[in-house]
Amino acid sequence: MPFYGKIARLRAEQIMARCERCGTTTAFGHNRSFSMRATRRTFRPNLQRTRIMESGKLVRRTLCAKCIKRLARA
Repeated sequence: MPFYGKIARLRAEQIMARCERCGTTTAFGHNRSFSMRATRRTFRPNLQRTRIMESGKLVRRTLCAKCIKRLARA
């Protein structure tokens, strides 16, 4: 049984962090200290696994928080 869990984890790691609605993905930039020294950093989207209605069916999607807010407003 542990073998199947390892395969599932490998597949999950291969999927890129991306919103399925707007396509937002990891962005790269710099941390800036008081002395303005630049160190690398990543900006990751706030992704959530949610269930939404698509053409009359409940489907599970990975959406960013902004898209979830937009859908709630609409």
